[in-house]
Amino acid sequence: MFGELSPTRGDVKKHSHLKIAKFHQHSVDQLDEDMTPLEYMNSQFPEKNLELEAWRSRVGRFGVSGEMQTAKIKYMSDGQKSRLVFAYIAECNPHILFLDEPTNHLDMESIDSLADAINEFAGGMVLVSHDFRLIGKVAKEVWLCENKRVEVWKGDILEYKKKLTKDMERKVKAGLTTPQ
Repeated sequence: MFGELSPTRGDVKKHSHLKIAKFHQHSVDQLDEDMTPLEYMNSQFPEKNLELEAWRSRVGRFGVSGEMQTAKIKYMSDGQKSRLVFAYIAECNPHILFLDEPTNHLDMESIDSLADAINEFAGGMVLVSHDFRLIGKVAKEVWLCENKRVEVWKGDILEYKKKLTKDMERKVKAGLTTPQ
């Protein structure tokens, strides 16, 4: 999707106007920690010519509010930084979201808000997550990536979780692993 890998067969062609936004565990590293959230957003989108109050409103929708908006990013928690990155992604107005472990550093309320936002998003989404709760709230399909294959799981995420539990119980019983 991002041109980082070459296909083993065939071609990969992406529409020239397609916008894909990517969130991963290290997305917060893109933030300039010596800026405030408002300065950062204004620097990333100068063409929008927004006043400070407009940026306050936009980042505020993502839980970056009050004094946090004018304090340097380096003083924000990882969860707060993640919310600022989500605000950045929203400003990019992508067609497809690629979310790799987006719940790391988020509290339950932020995870619920993320699930609501994903469900309202009109574009496409690829979600890579170990957070069964988030997956259960947003996934239309579950793809299993194992043994160098990708297959669509026929049930929902809770059925898959039950399968994992049974598989682990069998391995423990057979002495192939220890209980965790």
